[in-house]
Amino acid sequence: MMRCFPAFLLAGLALGSLGSGLATAQAEPSRTPVSVVCAEAAWCDVAAQIGGADVQTHALLATPGIDPHDLTPSPSMARAMAGATIAVVNGATYDDWALPFAASVPGKIVVAGIVGWQPGDNPHLFLDPEAVGKVAHVFADMLAHQPGISASDVEARLGAFLKELDGVKARLAAMKVRHESVPVAAVEPVGETLLRDAGLDVVDESFALAIMNHAEPSPRDVAQVDTLIDGRKVRMLITNPAIHSPQIDRLVDRAQAVGLPVVAIGETLPPGQSWQGWVHGILQTVEQALGDGGR
Repeated sequence: MMRCFPAFLLAGLALGSLGSGLATAQAEPSRTPVSVVCAEAAWCDVAAQIGGADVQTHALLATPGIDPHDLTPSPSMARAMAGATIAVVNGATYDDWALPFAASVPGKIVVAGIVGWQPGDNPHLFLDPEAVGKVAHVFADMLAHQPGISASDVEARLGAFLKELDGVKARLAAMKVRHESVPVAAVEPVGETLLRDAGLDVVDESFALAIMNHAEPSPRDVAQVDTLIDGRKVRMLITNPAIHSPQIDRLVDRAQAVGLPVVAIGETLPPGQSWQGWVHGILQTVEQALGDGGR
């Protein structure tokens, strides 16, 4: 039998339900995302993948073609990083200008210190899969200890990112089987760690380091690179789009004159790409230059 309730009782129930909803909303206020400021876009992408909606990231350097070694930072960059909850700086002489900005930040990650970088090592740590994995773990732990953050959610997103990282490592291992000790030349060592992990042998390291440090390569190193390129004793010439000089232009012209592939590896994460998508793109370009079809 259908029961009827007085109108005033129905209205009271509706108001009670509305009041309960308001109380729940007031008990669960929206949380402000954790502010993460990185010197480089690549580190901010890793942070964003692990942090999800719990973080708001801002990269000081996000425009391709900028050489961080030569950057003169602006006051707005200093303010942005100083106001962060977590700051990520590559270090390793690559962006040491950002270290003072992060001095007072509650959570500071200096990648060079985490991975044990030493003078003379390659400073482009964001293209080193092992370094990226270590930073991912450190960042996840730091984020999980922030107030109001679900550690289990952070752990799940970390796991998803590490799975993507494993995919990059598996591709590098497969390339190493096919290209062990294949010689290549580079005008600057960006991406060198990736190339070595893929089995390739960067045969002009002294020349590349001199260019990176804005030093004049020795006549012996210059002659060696010329001989390697002219005789096609290397499989490709690696360039960095952010680095320009008559010396580099001359080498590119020599490589093109003998039909040697010229492969550009930049040091800034392209807008709209994930870290792993960027690295897979680099590896595909390298494989295509080797005649491997980008498999």
